[in-house]
Amino acid sequence: MFRFWLSYAFYWWGVVHRYMGTANNVASEFRRAADYFGRAYAIDPTFHRAKLDRAIMLWRELGELEPALLLLDELIAHDAAYAPALLNRALIYQQMWNLPACQADLEAYLQVGAEGDTYWDTAVRSLARVRQMQESAEPKVPPPFATNH
Repeated sequence: MFRFWLSYAFYWWGVVHRYMGTANNVASEFRRAADYFGRAYAIDPTFHRAKLDRAIMLWRELGELEPALLLLDELIAHDAAYAPALLNRALIYQQMWNLPACQADLEAYLQVGAEGDTYWDTAVRSLARVRQMQESAEPKVPPPFATNH
């Protein structure tokens, strides 16, 4: 029980630093938040929200996409139906222009999430947009042995 409370205390220090970073637009506060979220998760590896928030801080606030993806991959490997991790990983893939991976994660999110979720409509619109981008980006390959006269 002590580990839970200690982990929770570190998590809330991370929340405070995230707030300070947002309020003042200070990257060092975002870094502190990410570090506290990491500490919280290290103390209690069942505290998945702390790991998710660390990934989000690394990605959105600090621009560290690869480390964020690794954290999200770990969360999804542990629980393939963890909807927040699927959605955030899809958005990172979209930012990286990895549209097939983005589409797969959005589809998985819509399978495991609930229609009333906060980001449900965002996921539906994003999936439609990703599908449209993929269709328009597919190269038009001429049939084999086509002749141009």
